[in-house]
Amino acid sequence: MCGVQVNFLKEGDAAAVALERPCHDRTLLRPRFPPVVHPDALTVFCPPNHQTPSHDHSPHAVANQIFVLFKDQVEALKRVCASGVSTFCAVSAHLWRCVCVCAARRLPPDATTCLIFPANVRASLSPKLPGSFFGNGIIMLGATGKVRDIASKGQASVAGRIRGAISRMDDELVRSAIDYFEIAGGQTSNQAGSMPETELRVVSWRGMHDADFGRGKPLMVHRAVQRFAGIAYLMDGVGGSMRILLSGNFDRSDHLL
Repeated sequence: MCGVQVNFLKEGDAAAVALERPCHDRTLLRPRFPPVVHPDALTVFCPPNHQTPSHDHSPHAVANQIFVLFKDQVEALKRVCASGVSTFCAVSAHLWRCVCVCAARRLPPDATTCLIFPANVRASLSPKLPGSFFGNGIIMLGATGKVRDIASKGQASVAGRIRGAISRMDDELVRSAIDYFEIAGGQTSNQAGSMPETELRVVSWRGMHDADFGRGKPLMVHRAVQRFAGIAYLMDGVGGSMRILLSGNFDRSDHLL
């Protein structure tokens, strides 16, 4: 389940409590005819073959570790970024830099690294998806750079790359992504494995503690099983802190943060 599915949970939450009629109109996300993929869209949108972890990249068992960023640490990361940078961009930039610093010992400095993350398309479509739309509206976006640049550039520069990818998500990009799936299909894999060492996927689960279906908020939000390496989940902690579930190989994740 992706972080932007928080919207799905909250809409279900509202429908359960207020008995609102949810919107099930799937034609709002149907492909165009004929389907058209704009060339520029593929510089930001990550097709399925770039999203699916591969068994070939997992020489060791997957290790899961939880790191905690306290509220003041999260705020410090945001302060060194440009004004208006979101918490997601700031924390993801920090994670990406840490991963690249470790990977730089084993990878060519001019190797291309990619940060992949799910993005909510609801407000990017024209017209926008209605607030009562019952379901997910997400695509995977990617920000790229050379390993040496991500490892050596400042926090603000790396966060700017992520913010830039998000800012490019408009109606045309989303429609191109939908048309891509119509042409190529959305095949995924359930095999255990890991992302390539040059890639990191970050998923935000922040806000899920607010979901209430009429019987109170959840006692805990956590991933039950994580079989893929190279993926990080951002979750709310206590007192404004953030828990980061980072999955990696035994030789990668010990000294990342």
